[in-house]
Amino acid sequence: MKLDMCPICKSEDTVEFYLADINPSELSFTYTKTPNSNKTFRSVRCRNCTHVFCTPLPKNIYKNYEDVVDKEYLRYEISLVTSARLVLKLIKNYFPSGAILDVGCATGAFLEMAKKEGYSVEGLELSKWSSEIAKKRGIKIYRKRLDALAKQKPKSYDVITLFGVIEHFEEPVKEIQAIQKLLKPGGLLVVWTGDINSLPSKLLGKKWWYWQGQHIQYFTEKSLTYLGKLCGFQHRSTKIYPFIATYELMGNYLGRYSKRSLLMRLLKPVFKLKPVWVLRLPGEMLWVASKRG
Repeated sequence: MKLDMCPICKSEDTVEFYLADINPSELSFTYTKTPNSNKTFRSVRCRNCTHVFCTPLPKNIYKNYEDVVDKEYLRYEISLVTSARLVLKLIKNYFPSGAILDVGCATGAFLEMAKKEGYSVEGLELSKWSSEIAKKRGIKIYRKRLDALAKQKPKSYDVITLFGVIEHFEEPVKEIQAIQKLLKPGGLLVVWTGDINSLPSKLLGKKWWYWQGQHIQYFTEKSLTYLGKLCGFQHRSTKIYPFIATYELMGNYLGRYSKRSLLMRLLKPVFKLKPVWVLRLPGEMLWVASKRG
């Protein structure tokens, strides 16, 4: 594929978006945010489907996730569990029960909550550290690529979820095609990712929180729906993902901004009033589609 050809629609009608400002050797794959977190590879926008993607890239970036130890992620437990409850309410509208596969399931917080709600659950996770924690929760975990799992377990799941994962895919079409094979006919695909066409993205530019070195795909609702249709999915709805904020979590998220100390002082009385807030921020896209046929 040509360097600037869109990985979604294969159009060559593209324009450079941001120049590269990252040293690949300093690329971080953890949740810890620093002033360097917004440094990224060169990005290009597709004029046809509106997708933004990073190019050129080092080969096999996915291998970096295999040895990641991310203790910062463990501090997100309250946020993850609360979000899981809210997202499961949405899933229940389509499948009140059934088999769920969470791709990039990390330590298994979402799947543990889904299991309590009566679902049969399994996860796919490349990180050895994360997968071991998920296994201790009693969850079946696969440490392999999606295409390998699709050959092993075709048409096995009613629901497949991707929470903060699709923006990491080197080959989005190939990965979503594998997911299509894993789902039963009529099965549900639920994706949480950033919307680069959102107001926060436009206002903040490179300071938008989704601009991170480890993120290499930046979707709009249009480009995500295009990808879904290409891979055999019918778009059902797009909502805003319920982001659960705590003071500790915000302290980490704001670590990438120079005004972090000031912002944290301003937020302190807000979180004293209420320790956990449900935020529905524009740009936090929760996209739902069903497998055709």
